[in-house]
Amino acid sequence: MRFAEVAVGAAGGHRHTFTYSVPPSLQIEPGCVVLVPFGPRVVRGIVTGLSETSTVPETRDIISSSSPRPLISSERISLALWVSDYYVAPVFSALALMLPPGFNSKRQPKPKHQKYLVLDVAVEELSPILERLKKARATKQAGVLEMLQAAGGKMESGLALKNAGCGREVITALKNRRLMREVSEEVFRDPIARTGHPLEFPLQFTDGQQTAWNPIRDVIRADDRMAATSIFLLRGVTGSGKTELYLQALAETVRMGRKGICLVPEISLTPQVIDRFFARFPGKVAVMHSALTAGELYDEWHRIARGDFDIVIGPRSAIFAPQPNLGLIIVDEEHEWAYKQSEKSPRYHAREVAIQLARLTNSVLIMGSATPDVETYYRATQSEFKLVELAERVTPLGLSPLPEVDIVDMRRELKSGNQGIFSRALQSAMTESLNRHEQIILFINRRGRATFIACRDCGYVMNCRRCSGALTYHYAEKRLICHRCRRSYPVPRKCPQCSGREIKYFGIGTESVEAECRKLFPGAGVIRFDSDAITDASILQRVVDSFRNRSIDILVGTQMLAKGLDFPGVSLVGIVSADTNLNLPDFRSGERTFQLLCQVEGRAGRGIFKGRAVVQTYNPDYYAIKFAAKHDYADFYANEIRYRREFGYPPFNSMARMAFRHSNESKCFEEAERRAGFISRTIVEKGLTGIKIIGPAPAYVIKLRGKFQVQIILLGRELHDLLHDVDLPEGWILDVDPVGML
Repeated sequence: MRFAEVAVGAAGGHRHTFTYSVPPSLQIEPGCVVLVPFGPRVVRGIVTGLSETSTVPETRDIISSSSPRPLISSERISLALWVSDYYVAPVFSALALMLPPGFNSKRQPKPKHQKYLVLDVAVEELSPILERLKKARATKQAGVLEMLQAAGGKMESGLALKNAGCGREVITALKNRRLMREVSEEVFRDPIARTGHPLEFPLQFTDGQQTAWNPIRDVIRADDRMAATSIFLLRGVTGSGKTELYLQALAETVRMGRKGICLVPEISLTPQVIDRFFARFPGKVAVMHSALTAGELYDEWHRIARGDFDIVIGPRSAIFAPQPNLGLIIVDEEHEWAYKQSEKSPRYHAREVAIQLARLTNSVLIMGSATPDVETYYRATQSEFKLVELAERVTPLGLSPLPEVDIVDMRRELKSGNQGIFSRALQSAMTESLNRHEQIILFINRRGRATFIACRDCGYVMNCRRCSGALTYHYAEKRLICHRCRRSYPVPRKCPQCSGREIKYFGIGTESVEAECRKLFPGAGVIRFDSDAITDASILQRVVDSFRNRSIDILVGTQMLAKGLDFPGVSLVGIVSADTNLNLPDFRSGERTFQLLCQVEGRAGRGIFKGRAVVQTYNPDYYAIKFAAKHDYADFYANEIRYRREFGYPPFNSMARMAFRHSNESKCFEEAERRAGFISRTIVEKGLTGIKIIGPAPAYVIKLRGKFQVQIILLGRELHDLLHDVDLPEGWILDVDPVGML
């Protein structure tokens, strides 16, 4: 008798597997999907392992297998078990990340089949047959055969009928004469045009790139890789040629007979990024992206599993692609928060999953960034990763300096009487750039026309009724919109609280910056680049193409434009407000500010023009702003790591966030207090010293989509031992290694 460990897909989720007996007639392997009895129900499960003995006295039989072969490899099963353990998530949910797209939905995608007409006679026999058909006045039958002959003996059925102008009866007649047969073949839904890209060849490395490349190349070629030397952190300034290094690393991996996965933040999946991969590896790149249809994702997944592609590129979920014979993983912009899944369990971080997958598959891992995550950089300084650096910017004219950055104190601008959006320095720089026919990027990390509206008589601020945030005014819709739940409201003519009519607009967003540009520079082409304006891939393509071919002069946008875009015509970047993240109650706010400013500043001067950036701020002495203006990661890191060490924040302690949501505010706080008390007692009972509890306290957004939120933050080195013994009732979420405390 054989026994199987099965992760069951039952409601509520389980963090362990269940033992079932395998009937002798059933052939299953680890990675197969099965049907099992679970209580009074029959549920799906995934086999994680087989053995000849059982750890429990009584077992129930597996009913059947719903997959003829394993859908998950042994390495991916191990990866899923690690995800479940580390992020304290149900085993089935972790394994489901590895399954084909749509496998768990009620309407599963299926292969697409297409009917074709195929000649059933030899070409040399066709002429007399055509002559006989024409004599018999069967001209449409003859026409279909001639069309098939011209097409090489095979044509899609619907197209043949349309071109021949005939009905199905003609096809039936030809089939009855055994002159032709109709076959059904599986066809793949191609989500993108993989062909038509001009071939691109490897570029010559600079001395700095060659120095960074040598150790990576050597490890890719080595047979006896060691885990400590196979993981690289590539810190390269903006425009230093990190992508070229990725491409050559992938090419070397393919030459060694292995395959690769390249992760990019969702925000960076622009045509520019994809085009470079397609041009370098024609026909050999698969794309896994949330914008694809369910059918397209299904086909991509199965073609990847079949080994059709050398490279898979995509956002965080692409790390779970079934790429066989994996040899290289790339995590571009490794510091990006987009790699963290925060909305549902498992709340994994793709970078950490990539590290584990590299170890399981003996693959090389390259994590790249101009501004590495502080915790990642710390791990490199502790020799967990190998640090390689690119300190020089590469442009079409050769090596080039990073943009000069001017910090403008907006407090002085106000004192001097300038209450406009642009400082005198920024407006002057914009005028100079436009006069030289150079392009400008303006960054402000707020959408809309005004960030809030309020009554000047009583001070009432228009808030969303379902959330605790102020409503943003959008000029195009003439509506107030909540950026958290997307509910919209009409603009009131009078104050809902005091009936006063002194309704005023405060704050600025992308719409107001765009309007100011059109007012000050009426002859310039201006376009907005935010999630309100860029609603699908086709619009993104048009805007990117228009800006790249210089038909637009000024691009106004949010952090969407900070990464993955390379515009050689941009000489000036204006950061309208550098203070957006500074006052948030999150220990990472300084790091986030530094990273965003460096990335945006780095858009300038990537072509033939000298780069310049103007940073407007009310906090010119803030350390993150000062170091970003100097492009000084080393001093920023030294300052930041000292602060983290002093207060015990990561990387010096692990962190977890527990949050409870309820429609009743008092019940929300009562439950949070009970849970905090239970955790405190558990810490004492288990003798776990050094764990700090922060809270319970209201979340930064106290009310979201009609529910109140209270959170508990845990800090300590022994969190793993604690969390695995703390069951969370319904309404609670647990986020291990959260990217923020908000």
